[in-house]
Formats: sequence, structure tokens, C-alpha cells
Amino acid sequence: MAATAVIGAGGPTGSECIKRLLELGQPAVAIVRNPDKYKNTFDKDKNLTLLSGDVTDAASLKKAFHEGQVKRVIFAASGKTYWSAKSVDEKGVGNTIEAASSSNIDRIVLVSSALVTPKNRFHPIRLILNNIRWGLMDAKFRGENLLREGKVPYTVVRPGGLTNDPPGQKSIVAAQGDSGSAGRIARADVARVCVAALSAPAAKNVTLELFSKDGSPAADQMSTIFNGLKPDNAPQQ
Repeated sequence: MAATAVIGAGGPTGSECIKRLLELGQPAVAIVRNPDKYKNTFDKDKNLTLLSGDVTDAASLKKAFHEGQVKRVIFAASGKTYWSAKSVDEKGVGNTIEAASSSNIDRIVLVSSALVTPKNRFHPIRLILNNIRWGLMDAKFRGENLLREGKVPYTVVRPGGLTNDPPGQKSIVAAQGDSGSAGRIARADVARVCVAALSAPAAKNVTLELFSKDGSPAADQMSTIFNGLKPDNAPQQ
């Protein structure tokens, strides 16, 4: 079975993606800048490989993709310092596309954010996030468009406010249009959607927002979450 690489696997959302892949018995490659730092972070699992890679260095990502026999990628990295958004959330996506384009990668799932489109530029939450890390939301949006302009099939997942609640506690709502809603969703549920998007035909070249609502989730929620969503036909404005 082809492996899925999670870029930014050491972060809270990336680590949830790793957990979900292993839960399903799928080969997972955790890509982090310093593997030694994370060697005790993840549970021991025969399906897990920990490899070095840096989103600011396309060659390092290509090397990791080759070594890990990667066919699919989840990009869950985000800049951690005040000035890092441009190099990670924008250029890091570009470097991932460059590495994937020469590595036979057949799907990139990008974890972005609701409210990221410029039409929401004056939304209070977007303004706050754009200032917590300089230009974070602007960089995320430009990173999205790099993916839309590329040749690798993709899914852009835009979660609302992230919580650390257990997965499967609420119903998940998938929307499109980035209408200014500021709902919330568990990181673990975002991870479930990201992993489902790796192979779902209906998720190909699709951008969607994710929120949760009270109520028990349907048993087939992950197999139907992308139903009725429209694929992108151009970079967004």
C-alpha cells in the first residue's frame, strides 16, 4: 500500500492525521525538520516512518517522498514564529508542489483555514489571525492558489476554529464559498476528513470549509462528506 506523508506531523493537527492513518492501518510518513525531537512523540507502529524534511527546502521534501515511497501528502504545517507565514504557509506549499510534481504524488490535501479569502479581510477573527503571525491568512490564501495553479490533484480543507475534543462527537458540516462563518471543529475530525480526501474521487480539486454542529454523526459521514461539492475551476480571488 502506498504511503501518505504528513508534512508538519509534529504539530497538533498533523499528529492527528498520523493517528488517523495508523488507526486505519495505512502506511504513514511523518515528515518533520528534526526526527530525533519527535522519536518518542508517536506510538510505535510498523506502519509509521519518521523522516526529515523542511518545507523551505523542496529538495529535502523530494528526498523524503522518495525514501518513504510516498504517493499522497497531507500538508498540515504552519509557521510558528511571527515572521514565518510567508516562508511556510505560502512558499512551503509551493515547495511541496515542486517536490510532488517530480515524485508521482497523486493527491495533496492542504489544511488551510476558514475566513482565508480576501473578501473576509475585515472579519475580526481574520484580522486577529493575520496579526498573530504577520500576514498569516494572506499567506495561507496565496498558498492555496499555488496549489490550484499546479498540476497535482488536490483538496483544500478550511476548518473553523480548532478544538482538541475527541473525534466523532458531533456532526460535521462541509460548506463552500467561505461565507464568513466562524464555527468550530475538533482537530481529530479535521484529520478524519483530510485522510478521507486522499482517495475520494469527489474531493479531487475541491475547496471546502469544515465546521461541526451538535448531533450524532451519521455512520457513513466520512464516505459522504464530499457529496455535492463543486470542484474549483480557477484560482480564487
